[in-house]
Amino acid sequence: MTADFQEQLAELTSVHRQLTNITERQHEIVVSGSLPFEAFADGLETIRGSFDIELTIPRSFPESLPRVRETGRQIESSYPHLNPDGTLCLALPVEQRRVLREQPTFLEFVNRLVIPFLYGYSYWKKHGQHPFGEQDHGDAGVLRYYLDTLQLRDKVAVLAVLSFLLMHGYRGHHDCPCGSGLRVRGCHGTALLQLYQLHTRHTLQSDFLAVLRICIDGCRAGRLSIPQSLRRQVGRILRKLSRR
Repeated sequence: MTADFQEQLAELTSVHRQLTNITERQHEIVVSGSLPFEAFADGLETIRGSFDIELTIPRSFPESLPRVRETGRQIESSYPHLNPDGTLCLALPVEQRRVLREQPTFLEFVNRLVIPFLYGYSYWKKHGQHPFGEQDHGDAGVLRYYLDTLQLRDKVAVLAVLSFLLMHGYRGHHDCPCGSGLRVRGCHGTALLQLYQLHTRHTLQSDFLAVLRICIDGCRAGRLSIPQSLRRQVGRILRKLSRR
């Protein structure tokens, strides 16, 4: 374990003292135990609670993000903010990285992502509604994020933007992939640069594949048509990914 990881674990367990079990694996470190909390949201009540969690931290953190499970079976399996594999759906990866940009530490991850999730579940369980509003999840949530953040017209434009970032990164002098006919720097330049800086290769690939799945489903149903030039670009990306 690196000295930085040791320091971060010491900081985490000094604040959250019941996270006492630490297991080292080849590519990750697992921290588990109870996580008592007292939290509130703006204009809403304070809630106190405690959940048993398992925090799996990749050794490549913060390049790769931790995964969290609730292990005490307090969170109902029907709760919509769970991932298909049972891990907590804390936020989209790019949003998690935005939260951690200034302080990418284990403690910050728990305080600013895990505890708000547990507060949200506790509030939902008590009141039947989520305190932070309902949002799409999974692939649909990824698509909605880009449609809203970049104000894009449709899912094909989102696929074009993600394909562009995967192929070229940020290139201000290229035509903007949104299809406006303007150069990147005169169109979505600032937003694309911020996104590219927040993403890792892994998170960008994950979002690309999520939107691609939606687009493929739309094509198969006859509701969507992808331009031939974008099809070729997507094909090149998929061939590159298959060789890794």
